[in-house]
Amino acid sequence: MAFGIYKPEQGYWVRVLSAVSAGILVLAGAAWAYSQAGAVNLPPKGYVLELKSINGDFKVGDTVDLIRAADDAEGTETIIVTAGVLGYESTTATTARLEIDAPKVTGDLLIADTERVRTGDSNAQVHARLALPIFPIIYLQAGLSAAVMLLGSIGVYFFIASHRGSVGFLINTDGEMRKVNWSTRKEIIGSTQVVIVTAVLTAALLFGIDMGFQIFFRAIGVLQT
Repeated sequence: MAFGIYKPEQGYWVRVLSAVSAGILVLAGAAWAYSQAGAVNLPPKGYVLELKSINGDFKVGDTVDLIRAADDAEGTETIIVTAGVLGYESTTATTARLEIDAPKVTGDLLIADTERVRTGDSNAQVHARLALPIFPIIYLQAGLSAAVMLLGSIGVYFFIASHRGSVGFLINTDGEMRKVNWSTRKEIIGSTQVVIVTAVLTAALLFGIDMGFQIFFRAIGVLQT
């Protein structure tokens, strides 16, 4: 046994081609895991609020109230929750981006209800909200894909290179394949020609029978042109 490979000199091509086929399946599984991981909703570490109609200023470290617009006749505003300011950046003269932490007592639905933010005398309208995941989703996708490929590679190596039972089966398969009487090029060409001629003659015969029945049934008035 060399480098943990059981009988490396036997069943070479059967084992190599089996490894290639298994490798393709592993890569397909890794691609599937990558695509599925992209649909995972990671817990947010914070939110970015796109602001407009800004009055005053927001500073890092401030605490802001997330407000839902009045939904009664008296015009009473509802403070959904408070959050800390992690960042603030003006994008134009009238718009800005406000980054807040993820309030522990709220969720996406409450954040989605936010229409205004306020801290002290400063306030602004919210026209867009974006959740910031705890880490980029690409990390999760890459990690799952790498895990699938690693585990798949270990499995392929175990069953094709080191496990005596499965390796013995592949070696025996290689031995049986060597006993197969493979057709020559001339025999394959001849057989293919026979198949093509037979198919054409059969189609012509069935076409002739079909036309004969049509003529017959039209003659006796069963079919009309």
